[in-house]
Amino acid sequence: MAHRIARTLGLAVALAGIGAAGAGAADVKSVMKELFAVPSTTGNEEMLAARIRGLLPKTIAVEEAGLGTIAVRLGGTPGPTLILAALDGYGHMVSGITPDGYLTLDRPVPPPHARFDAFLLGQPVIVSTARGPVRGVVSQPAIHLLTQERRRTQVEGFSLEIAYVDIGVRSEAEARAKGVEFLDPVTYPAVLTELAGDKWAGPGLGQKAIAAVLVAVAGAVSGRSGGEETIIAWAAQTKFTARGRGVRPPLGAARAMARWRPRKAIVVDVVAAGKGGSFPVLGEGPAIIQAWDEGPQDLPQALEKPACATGIPFQSEVGAGSSLAIPFVDLGYSYLTLALPVQFLNTPSEVIDLGDVRALRDILIKFLTTGEPR
Repeated sequence: MAHRIARTLGLAVALAGIGAAGAGAADVKSVMKELFAVPSTTGNEEMLAARIRGLLPKTIAVEEAGLGTIAVRLGGTPGPTLILAALDGYGHMVSGITPDGYLTLDRPVPPPHARFDAFLLGQPVIVSTARGPVRGVVSQPAIHLLTQERRRTQVEGFSLEIAYVDIGVRSEAEARAKGVEFLDPVTYPAVLTELAGDKWAGPGLGQKAIAAVLVAVAGAVSGRSGGEETIIAWAAQTKFTARGRGVRPPLGAARAMARWRPRKAIVVDVVAAGKGGSFPVLGEGPAIIQAWDEGPQDLPQALEKPACATGIPFQSEVGAGSSLAIPFVDLGYSYLTLALPVQFLNTPSEVIDLGDVRALRDILIKFLTTGEPR
């Protein structure tokens, strides 16, 4: 994805020294924990949108932009500048109920990688019904009882066609009595694991961390004066693609572009972290990803300069960036991706560094209060 990566470490100023930039911001760790517990698969974003509404300051008006997308508008000189993140994540849904009460599964959107479904085997899951959550487990055959052929097809060749969820009932009627219906979202339990080195792990954690960051940013800058008009948006249905020929952009991002017609756009998304080479590194700050090597650098510099001046760590990269940025390519040099590094991306054990999360928050606050290009 990347052609060049140049890491810019924080200056001698410690991150604690930028506390003033985040004054008034919601505690991002607390917000992350709240949002992490809310399922939000594509097409089922309403619960997460409602929780975000409840966490935003009451003084901020929340706009709706169709499909479930929500946004807040910060006044200023005509623009606007759009800061966009995804509201939805990957997951599964109930596709059927067998006569003996087992649930079958499907996906609302294509998986992010070929092994995505295989993580389900033998794992606990949550079915989010209209009556509340129902716990279940994806069947795991006893391997020592299987023939070599059945082991190859049912374990090594696991697919959704042979996936069954046991919720502890004995019939379809009992399953429906618990509130289970077709298309109910099925996700992993929101088990947050706190690791050494100020790191957290959990399923879909990167996307929820970004949603929490934008809540904290909106609260911190809601009372600002001056600057350009800014819209902070959480876009729904970003895993669906818009209709059309050629490169089809994510539906939620395309609708956001059509709705607000920004002059500048910052797409906030996740990026796979590695140990060097062409990947950003976990713990060295968010990655500022731009699609060009040369040309005007006003927008990246508007993020980088105040970050350097206050010691906020970040990484710079040239590459395609997020797929959410596709609708904004006509903006030329006035769009980029600001990405949170995530280790083991799109697995049940995504790992993030809390230092990266804080740095992401503080870069956006600095940009919106002191660093906007005029």
